[in-house]
Amino acid sequence: MRFLSGLLLLFLPLLLRGQGGIGSWQDHLSYSSSYYVTGGGDRVYSSAGASVLVVDLNSGGVSSISRVSGLNESLIGGIGWCEQEQTLIIVYRNTGIDLVRKGVITNIPDIKNKYIPGLKEIYGVTVNGGRALLSASFGIVVLDIAGRYVADTWRPGPDGETNEVYGTSLLGDRIYAVTAKGVFSAQSDRTGLSYFGNWERLAGLQSPGSKYNKIAASGGALFINKPANPAGTDSLFRVVPGQPAVFILERPSGSVRSVDATDYGVSVSLSSSVLMLSGTGAVVREITSYGWATVNPVKSIAYKGKMWIADSSTGLISTSDYSKYNNYTLPGPYTNNVADIHFAGKTSLITGGTVDNAWGNVYRPFQLFTNSGNSWNSIILYEPADRDAMRVVADPLDNEHVFVSSWGNGLYEFKDGSLINNFNQYNSPLASIIPGENYSRICGLAFDESGNLWMTQSGVPGILKALLKEGTWVSAALTLNVPVAGDMTIDENGFIWVLLPRGHGLLIYDPAGTPGNISDDRYTRLQVEDAEGNVMNNLFSIASDIEGNIWVGTDRGPAVYYNPSKAFSSDLKASRIKIPRNDGSGLADYLLGTETVTSIAVDGADRKWFGTLSSGAYLLSKDGKEQLYHFNTSNSPLLSDNIVKASINGLTGDVWFGTSEGIVSFRGDATTGKSDYSGMYVFPNPVREDFEGVVTITGLIENSTVKITDISGNLVWETTSSGGQATWDLRNYRSARVTSGVYLVFCSNEDGSIAEVTKMLIIR
Repeated sequence: MRFLSGLLLLFLPLLLRGQGGIGSWQDHLSYSSSYYVTGGGDRVYSSAGASVLVVDLNSGGVSSISRVSGLNESLIGGIGWCEQEQTLIIVYRNTGIDLVRKGVITNIPDIKNKYIPGLKEIYGVTVNGGRALLSASFGIVVLDIAGRYVADTWRPGPDGETNEVYGTSLLGDRIYAVTAKGVFSAQSDRTGLSYFGNWERLAGLQSPGSKYNKIAASGGALFINKPANPAGTDSLFRVVPGQPAVFILERPSGSVRSVDATDYGVSVSLSSSVLMLSGTGAVVREITSYGWATVNPVKSIAYKGKMWIADSSTGLISTSDYSKYNNYTLPGPYTNNVADIHFAGKTSLITGGTVDNAWGNVYRPFQLFTNSGNSWNSIILYEPADRDAMRVVADPLDNEHVFVSSWGNGLYEFKDGSLINNFNQYNSPLASIIPGENYSRICGLAFDESGNLWMTQSGVPGILKALLKEGTWVSAALTLNVPVAGDMTIDENGFIWVLLPRGHGLLIYDPAGTPGNISDDRYTRLQVEDAEGNVMNNLFSIASDIEGNIWVGTDRGPAVYYNPSKAFSSDLKASRIKIPRNDGSGLADYLLGTETVTSIAVDGADRKWFGTLSSGAYLLSKDGKEQLYHFNTSNSPLLSDNIVKASINGLTGDVWFGTSEGIVSFRGDATTGKSDYSGMYVFPNPVREDFEGVVTITGLIENSTVKITDISGNLVWETTSSGGQATWDLRNYRSARVTSGVYLVFCSNEDGSIAEVTKMLIIR
């Protein structure tokens, strides 16, 4: 055993080398979908929705660019490549723009910040020399890539009114634009194109004043798509300027997703295939399958001898011989959807369902994602009944035994990654709101100390049920006239606290320690009311902290019950924390009093993370009176300020933020405390001369005293751990950087009855 421990200590620095330091960020995004593709230099770039996938054509390596890498937004609308400036152009759906050149990211917020009446969207990117032409709902924005500024706005159209431009293409010395009112062209180097009168309508098309939405140039001709109304068909035409248009292709409305120039003609991305046409419009080839998946393309290009396909179902695809298709991806969940995040040991469990604002079904396929290190597994169930996975918990005695609630088909049970049971109206007391149909709506899940699984059910009598550890069911003895029962937590008294959303307050249920016997149970329903008489019944989240206090997230900030054991007292009031303004007025404001708190997570130091609906995430001290962090999209890599779920990995201190646009995590400095020091270690160790971060001492008992001395026993630094972890900035009490040498790390619990020591090496 000693030999094994020695090996672990020897290799631990190697195992932890890729581990992010305290304060670092990591994204956990999906690369299973691609929505745009472009080639530049020796790379191919693909928009994955919230990030850009990058394929190195020389090495075959795959990497990504995201908010963690320095991008300024997450909702990518389109990308393009400027060869002249060796620059990647990223356009966001909010009309912000990032330019990426040699690893340097420059943001151009001019369009996003400018007031433009009506619709403000950018539909596509065309590069002409050192300029990017952005097709927009209000015209064509001309971007000077070298100068990093908006140079002009062109307005093709029949009059001075705003005309939507859906795409542009260059043919000879002219630029052509497909718009809501026809196709217009102008000399590409002509000045004054901001004036509509300097544009000419393209003749030869059927209904020349109608809407045209796709365009590409090849072989001296233009390929132009005319979209139909929902009941009609898309029509693709080949047009040689000055000649009548030639009809080429007709498909159902919405089928033509892109038309892109290639070396041999054009590629047309349809709803279920990629059609390749010659410069004369003849069909050369049609891709209808990859052999291992069906085709769902959004855009397709030819680059460096390969066809590249942005596929919304399978990601980025390439082929050189049309018989073998390669898929490029990175580890991640199948989608960026998030409803819940739960940690079971080293594994994170994520559900991807949701409900609408009225708690109705959204009908997403059942989605459960699991992550262990860099390995991801996605379970997607596509049967109509399998929808809207809500919450996920693991059996405290078996991390591979997992339960998932759903908003429509009851409770799912998994073992070792395989579905073993689906409890619903047909095989359990879980009733449906519509008899005979799959509307067994389950939300909150929680295990009690005895290993019984409690759950909330909406829209039927008996909103609280339990699957006992021996496999039998119990329905709680209560009847409440409420439309929805939401999330829940179980306190140290065994009381079950249940959110009743949409203004109905809280349910508190006491099984009296005998879940199988409902005769001695009791319950009460509360308004969330503070000592000043303010009622806050719009509830969104709930959590129990280390001291046993119950925190509730409302639309007016958090409220806390410091005495949950008195839950059945008639005068139980919630407390709200007041923060002094410190401006001489003597006034104070309620903590986050104007925020909707959508998620609450408690770290190993009993500090509170609050996720909000529109202001990002906050870390507050143990008592909630001191703000330690406030992360939002302006000062951090958060993908969105709408936090759906915040959850903490107690083993590592990582805080995962499930946002409306996907998941990112922050390496926090607090872990869950241990019962002894058997797992204590220091990283990095040794500390190399080029290391600039903080050293982490982890695997500690909660609130340990940590002392660091030199090899002679002289005290260098001292602190108290945050939960089971402490950090050191490699400075002594005089704030001077310590010198090279061996240092001793002494740790002891609060009363000094348990202690441990380890060594670390610092190299300067």
